[in-house]
Amino acid sequence: MKKNRTEILCWVLAALPLAATLCCLPTLPARIPMHWNIAGEIDSWGGRGSAFFVPLLALGLNLMFAVLPKIDPRRANYARFAGAYMVFRLVYNLFMLGMTIITLVSAYRPGSLAVGQLVSAGIGALFCVLGNYMPRFKPNYFIGIRTPWTLASEQVWYQTHRLGGVLWFWGGLAVFAASFLLPSSALFAAMMAVIVVIGLVPTAASYFYYRALPADGGDEP
Repeated sequence: MKKNRTEILCWVLAALPLAATLCCLPTLPARIPMHWNIAGEIDSWGGRGSAFFVPLLALGLNLMFAVLPKIDPRRANYARFAGAYMVFRLVYNLFMLGMTIITLVSAYRPGSLAVGQLVSAGIGALFCVLGNYMPRFKPNYFIGIRTPWTLASEQVWYQTHRLGGVLWFWGGLAVFAASFLLPSSALFAAMMAVIVVIGLVPTAASYFYYRALPADGGDEP
């Protein structure tokens, strides 16, 4: 029953961006902001229909996340981290709702929001949450740090995601704090540096974790 309620909540959150956009549609301006530059200035516009891009993306990806556990060859492992996976979906849907709100407000009042700061703060918060739950992820082909070495050994998967969880949490916290402390150009550079570190370090570490296994340690999870 609890699982069903959480699934319903996921779909409600995924549908909210579309509902908000439909409510605003009669009064939406003819031009919708589609992209912001490093300085947080709008540098690309679209027509009214562009307002549906993020809401439809939110629904489409939420559908994909609902289907993945059914088609993954290691689908049985999803039951072992069902709670963490659901948190991942909920946080993703909240992030997309935030992006929709930013787009709609910017359509009505261009330049009224510090978009660069808000988006980077949202990304930082997303990284923090994912880092907190990442060590709970179990071997699968779609979610987590999937390298040949993590997929070859459950021990390597665990070690890599434990390290990745620490890096993603603190990296996300750094991005969140930087969003309110650094100017736009420095903020973008800092966020890119964090993304490179939290992406490359666990990937490289997974190789060395695998090499450190005993000769017969390449267990199949």
